[in-house]
Amino acid sequence: TGPETLGFMLLGMAGLRSGFLTGEWSRKRYAVVAAAGITIGWAAYAAIATFDIAHGFDARYVALSWLTLATPLRPLTIIGYAAAIILLARPGGWLTTRVSAAGRMAFSNYLGTTLICTTIFYGYGFGLYGDLSRAQLYLVVVPIWLLMLLWSKPWLDRFRYGPLEWLWRSLSRFAWQPMRGSAFATSR
Repeated sequence: TGPETLGFMLLGMAGLRSGFLTGEWSRKRYAVVAAAGITIGWAAYAAIATFDIAHGFDARYVALSWLTLATPLRPLTIIGYAAAIILLARPGGWLTTRVSAAGRMAFSNYLGTTLICTTIFYGYGFGLYGDLSRAQLYLVVVPIWLLMLLWSKPWLDRFRYGPLEWLWRSLSRFAWQPMRGSAFATSR
């Protein structure tokens, strides 16, 4: 809604002005904000889920639970997530370098995840489409994310490009591109 969007814009401006969004706070302060915001948010969402399940997901009760719990507590959850992301995404940190490497290999990772997921879900593979609950899907998604984060950085430590990025670059330039050599000037 308009008022909610305006409120979030003002919250973002305050976060920028206070140094929160620019990483100027201490690690301890971010950790406290992350823990408090996420704990409060998850407790609220657990209460909402319990309430909604108990009432059979009746639209009236779903609307009531979201208006009374989710909407007022959403800003705290957002601030908690932002603090956690800022903590995890410090320049040169493990997560930052891994996500950066996965991004540099987006074409290879995209096609890799497509092959994995179609094998898991389509008929030529295990045919699990529609058979897994939302919770069970995390057992597929999280390992695939971890696989991307774990393989992209070591690959780029040895080669300049991901395998499909190299092929695409070579085809678009009508010449085989050099593959050997780290993609990173400095490696972690």
